[in-house]
Amino acid sequence: MRAERPRAARYSFVAKITVTDLDSGYQVQESTQNLSLYGCQFGPRTPTPIGTRVRVQIFHNGDAFEAQARVVNVQPFGAAGIAFTNVSERDQEVLDKWVAELRSKKSQRQNVDA
Repeated sequence: MRAERPRAARYSFVAKITVTDLDSGYQVQESTQNLSLYGCQFGPRTPTPIGTRVRVQIFHNGDAFEAQARVVNVQPFGAAGIAFTNVSERDQEVLDKWVAELRSKKSQRQNVDA
């Protein structure tokens, strides 16, 4: 079995996240661990099964992002990987802004370390 690899760079990103199971309505509020253009990772207290369809809402620095998504992996230490499946144009702009900021910060840190 092949391990699933991320499609885009992931950046450390801590923000409030609300994840709602679209079938049961069960909702959890946690913090993200990382973010990419295609998904994020968070650490739910209760394991979320792979394949679960969810609505994700992320709140960071006064901006909000919302998307439909699917749980694509669950790590042994409890983190769940989420792939965004349906993102509106407005929400994509917010996501692009956040990732650009994270990319810029990473680049600045690398330049300082060089």
